[in-house]
Amino acid sequence: MPPLRLSGLASGMDTEAVIEQLMKAERLKTTKVQNKITTTEWKQDKWKDLNKKIYSFYTNQLSKLRMQGNFDIKKATSSNTSKVEVTAANTAPEGTHIIKVKQLASSQFLTGAKIDKDINLNTKLSELGLKAEDGVTIHINAEKSVDFEVNSNSTVGDFINALRSAGLNANYDTVQKRFFISSKKSGVENQFTMYTSSETLKDKNAVLDFIGYGSLSSQDKNKVNDYLASYLKSEDSNEKNEILENLTKIKFNSEAFINEYMADEENKAAATAAVQERLKDEYPDGVIPQEQLEEEVQKELENAAKTAAQERFDSLKNELEPLMEKYADQSENPASESVSLSGLGLGEIRNDSGTIELSGVTGAVLVNAKDAIIEYNGAELTGSSNNFSVNGLNLNLKGITAVGDADKGIEDDVISISITNDTQAVYDMVKDFVKSYNELLTEMNEAYYAASARGYDPLTDEEKETMTEEQIKKWEDKIKDALLRRDDTLGSLLSMFRTSLSEGVKVGDKTYSLASFGIMSGDYSEKGILHIHGDEDFAKVASNDNKLMEALSNNPEEVRTVLNTIADKLYSSLMNKMKSTTLSSALTVYNDKELSKTLDNHKSDLKKLEAKLAKIEEKYYKQFAAMESAMAKMNAQSSSLMSMLGINTGQN
Repeated sequence: MPPLRLSGLASGMDTEAVIEQLMKAERLKTTKVQNKITTTEWKQDKWKDLNKKIYSFYTNQLSKLRMQGNFDIKKATSSNTSKVEVTAANTAPEGTHIIKVKQLASSQFLTGAKIDKDINLNTKLSELGLKAEDGVTIHINAEKSVDFEVNSNSTVGDFINALRSAGLNANYDTVQKRFFISSKKSGVENQFTMYTSSETLKDKNAVLDFIGYGSLSSQDKNKVNDYLASYLKSEDSNEKNEILENLTKIKFNSEAFINEYMADEENKAAATAAVQERLKDEYPDGVIPQEQLEEEVQKELENAAKTAAQERFDSLKNELEPLMEKYADQSENPASESVSLSGLGLGEIRNDSGTIELSGVTGAVLVNAKDAIIEYNGAELTGSSNNFSVNGLNLNLKGITAVGDADKGIEDDVISISITNDTQAVYDMVKDFVKSYNELLTEMNEAYYAASARGYDPLTDEEKETMTEEQIKKWEDKIKDALLRRDDTLGSLLSMFRTSLSEGVKVGDKTYSLASFGIMSGDYSEKGILHIHGDEDFAKVASNDNKLMEALSNNPEEVRTVLNTIADKLYSSLMNKMKSTTLSSALTVYNDKELSKTLDNHKSDLKKLEAKLAKIEEKYYKQFAAMESAMAKMNAQSSSLMSMLGINTGQN
């Protein structure tokens, strides 16, 4: 809080006003420093904005022009877009491709039977026949599995949430009184199974999990299913033992085990040591001929590997046998799991035979998932989605093509896909580069060649009070526009841009430039602005021949080489310009570090000046206070003297 001062009591002077006028002269120095701070901050902002635009040009239009692949844009046309829509990657081969759509991919759908009761999400599953000791297992292609354990408080809402957590779409429609369940993705690989987890099924799943059923091929899965069914039917111990042997073989790949065993360095060392110990009497000096040593070690290693493999096989078989016996025992009195789910209008969905099947309920409908099947240039291909990728083509399958009748001489309906170079897309890319370059160059030119703002300084608060907002804006804009006038850094950037885009590129025996393809600058007053001759968006030269489109159509390789080379040089020059230095940060074309340091110095100078001014102001107040004190004493003495004189006069 500033000190309370009572001034001018003795002298009658307005010392506050006098000191304020004296300080105005002193504060001229701080005003100059404050102006430097303001203009430096404005300059920072102007460079940041310009740098942002240069970097955007560098990473977008310029970067695209230097990449060869961007000149290989392909255009794809389908003869029947109602059946197949197509786009082409740059790698798609030109020409005509023949497509037949034999089958669309679809998801698996389960529509439950109608439930007679009025139920909602809060209805307990026990009221619908699902016992507390039961559970429901949901698999998606035997990969993702969710076990939903039922208890006395489990509700329909809990069951739906379990289905959703397994990656399915699930809903109960209270109007239709049905469950609607489906896979989120199409294709056989996303099909799902769902069944109650009674003891019988749990024991069967224990067998399947032990064997690694989920990762087996379809052929091996079918074998496992057949072996399990045969095991349940068989009463012959030899036959059951043979089934155990076969299931263990599916679980355990002895050949792979032996190869891995023999490749292990520790096992090799152990075999070598065993051979050396066995032959030490024959070779007391321990020097065994190398050829004999290698042969003996190989035999030792093979025998050890076979022994280890057999031991592992027997161990796995011994682990599997009690699992199979328990499964067989429970299967003699199987629980009626389908009854449990039938109360929900749902049956058991299993894949025991390699095909998804629904059982145990009447009125429910199961629609199996399907893969998309197409014939591409005579080869049949499948996929889980109707968005099909093949040979650089991205196909969106929308309908099945008609099948002909050979007896009637009617051929299959086919769709032809035509792939050509997309000259227009390449042209548009070059045009976008030119327009973006012109916008950037125009802004840089305006900043560099701006009119002088000599005599214009940032306004003080007092000066702003006498002006309108529009007048203030015009004044400040005049200064801001000229901040980069004749700036050395900006000048070097302008020179780099113009030089890079005016250089020639040799292709074979010829030298080309942008002008060779009708991309030329105008007169000197335009300061390097480019025009594409023959393009309607460049009015001054729109009536000329369009050399760029002609060159892209007839000599695309030459155009690509020239533009790639020119763009790459400018890209490299900008990259070097944006490298981090002691004066600038990375990805910055101006000396931002130096500018920040200058600003900090100005702020430091201002702080020192303000401290100095405070001392000067305090000195003035002390001087005037001393003057007031002296005058007060003098006035007191004068008053006393006059009083004395006045008294004497009155007595006479």
